[in-house]
Amino acid sequence: MRLTEIYDQNKPVISFEVFPPKTDDGLAPLLAELKKLKNFKPGLISVTYGAGGATQGRSLKLLEKISTELNLELMPHLTCIGSSEQSILSFLQKISGWGVENILALRGDYPRNNLDYQPESDVFKHAADLVHFTRQRVSLSIAAAGFPEKHPEAESLQSDINHLTEKVRAGAEAVFTQLFFDNQYYYDYVKSVRAAGITAPVIPGIWTITNLKQVQKTAELSRARIPENLLQKLQAAAEKEVRKIGINHAAAQIRDLIKHGAPGIHLYTLNKADAVTEVLQKVSIS
Repeated sequence: MRLTEIYDQNKPVISFEVFPPKTDDGLAPLLAELKKLKNFKPGLISVTYGAGGATQGRSLKLLEKISTELNLELMPHLTCIGSSEQSILSFLQKISGWGVENILALRGDYPRNNLDYQPESDVFKHAADLVHFTRQRVSLSIAAAGFPEKHPEAESLQSDINHLTEKVRAGAEAVFTQLFFDNQYYYDYVKSVRAAGITAPVIPGIWTITNLKQVQKTAELSRARIPENLLQKLQAAAEKEVRKIGINHAAAQIRDLIKHGAPGIHLYTLNKADAVTEVLQKVSIS
């Protein structure tokens, strides 16, 4: 099912993001976690993709396993910077052959801490280049990334939205946002996106806090601001209470987003079903 069909059902759509395990031995445990999440009838599963060969092989293995064993809709991530046209086309053709109908087109970054890395080419400089290339060569529904608090490299939120406009003009049909912890950023972002003439669904990305150090590191990398009152509550809590606070906060975010008409909720799972399950059991989505 294509993105346009998935998000045209007049009800919020649940989706999950996972990443390929570090070793092949991690594939079976991850599939077991996804089987638990399948009970929530997700509209799709997104699978991240390592740049420059970092985890590409296991990404493909995971995609094939999810497609054949779990029969769930997929939205593979594809990063393009440094890749050749042939390597991108090979990936697109391979997933299309499995019946995959959607892709999340990303610029990506060069692999870190890899002094031997050599880019295959400099054809793809921006995500819009990948969107255009994909649209011209395969029949896939394409999503793009959105940043409610702007991309860390963007000069301003408006310049970031201008880049999003380029991706939509090139053929992107849906927008999946970076994580955020204050829904007002999402609401303001959607207003700005609509003011720019973009009508594609904007799906909010939700991260469930279970570890304070982990979320602080993630927030620093993504430049997602943790509300001061939430941060103080987390810092004052005992370690075992952090998880409870995080789950309650994510559930409250989701209830509010659904109340305000969000087309779906995209949950970052960190490859574990338990915390996400607890969050979704606290909300009513129909």
